[in-house]
Amino acid sequence: MEFHVLASGSKGNATFIYENGCGILIDCGISRKQLLFRLKNLGFNEDDIHYVFLTHDHYDHNKNIHIFDKDIVFSAKKNIENLDEYHTLIPYEHRQFGQFDVLTLKTSHDASDPIGFVFTTQETLLYMTDTGYVSQKNRKYIKNLNYYIIESNHDIEMLMATKRPLFLKNRILNDEGHLNNEYSAHLMSEVMGEKTKEIILAHLSQEANTKEKALETYKNIFNDNHIVFENIKVASQVDVVSGGKYED
Repeated sequence: MEFHVLASGSKGNATFIYENGCGILIDCGISRKQLLFRLKNLGFNEDDIHYVFLTHDHYDHNKNIHIFDKDIVFSAKKNIENLDEYHTLIPYEHRQFGQFDVLTLKTSHDASDPIGFVFTTQETLLYMTDTGYVSQKNRKYIKNLNYYIIESNHDIEMLMATKRPLFLKNRILNDEGHLNNEYSAHLMSEVMGEKTKEIILAHLSQEANTKEKALETYKNIFNDNHIVFENIKVASQVDVVSGGKYED
């Protein structure tokens, strides 16, 4: 399995995963031009997108979902108007999409019907952003996977020091907001295992976080838990961050 975080952050999100001729795009919060440009630089084109998954109905994720034929677009029931049964992804049910077994997870965010995914081929990948916490139920499904694309949105002190209004800070901090660096690192300390090869930190706030701060927090918490793991990358709003077999 290979994966490419094409864009990640509040200005637009899109991730492409690929295995044996089957490509899945997760979210399309960037322009068609940018999507195709970034795919082309990786050796892919629009025809390599066989399925499109929408995690939730916020603009930075669904902005350009309409550019795709509805036949290939899938999401949870409330995220797309008049979504039929076939195109509805139901939390905690498995479905097969080409090479991929896809388990849909229910996440916690102030959107209509937010979801995340565990993708399984010969390898396993978690995709989970835009959630205020990770339930004990979800933790059972995400233990000891090969790859994690996991939210590490903000540093709490940096967030509180911004000029954002208090209601917005509280929105980000609550159980339907976003994962902070410490929560994300503690979560990974709990669920990662001997099979884990790579962690991508995603959806970083441009105002209330930095790549260096997120990595430092992970390093400190991993050290506290006696975990030695170096293969942690940080997704970007502007640069593609790739992983999986693409790196082999």
